[in-house]
Amino acid sequence: MVDVLYIAVLIAFFALMVGFVRLCERVVGRDDVVDVDLTDDDIDPDDGAPATDRPDATSTTKTPEEVTS
Repeated sequence: MVDVLYIAVLIAFFALMVGFVRLCERVVGRDDVVDVDLTDDDIDPDDGAPATDRPDATSTTKTPEEVTS
């Protein structure tokens, strides 16, 4: 009997979570799906990292000592 109760609670939990996600998607909206191209065309053979046009994010990061109050 405990096994049946455990499975029923588990199914109810997952049903509640699916309902919660659907409710949140209705309120917030769905995320736009981005098609990811996993080919090796964008990889630079010199360093193995993908080639991007974005600047390096660490170049504008300041340490607490660099920030003036």
